[in-house]
Amino acid sequence: MKQIFTFIAVLFSVTTFAAPAPKTAKISISNSDRSMMQVKIDGKMYNLNNTFVMDNIRTGNHSITIYKTENAGFRKKTAVIYNSSMYVSPAQLINIDINRTGKVVVKTTTDKYDRDNRNDWNDRNDRNDRNDHYGRH
Repeated sequence: MKQIFTFIAVLFSVTTFAAPAPKTAKISISNSDRSMMQVKIDGKMYNLNNTFVMDNIRTGNHSITIYKTENAGFRKKTAVIYNSSMYVSPAQLINIDINRTGKVVVKTTTDKYDRDNRNDWNDRNDRNDRNDHYGRH
């Protein structure tokens, strides 16, 4: 009887440690604008230089606000250039790009989508391009 309980305990501990760790989301913000930028994520303010990366984002709704500060004579003018609330799913990568004119472009990708769908689709198209057009002009 003790052997059975010991075997179950060992089996349980092995399966617990063998389970894959859940993948976490990431927010990456790149800034090509020369102005002073700040980003506010879930109420916490961060200075934004050229690149800002936040790892281990929890799944759920998050608010992101980006502020641009420009010198206007002796004063500083701060304006909101991006304000959004978005749902972040597990293993999602959110890329926010700010170009030189201050335009904000948001791209979201999911690791599973990239690995499973897009790469397979590209591989199939590469194979089709090599095989289907053989002998055609």
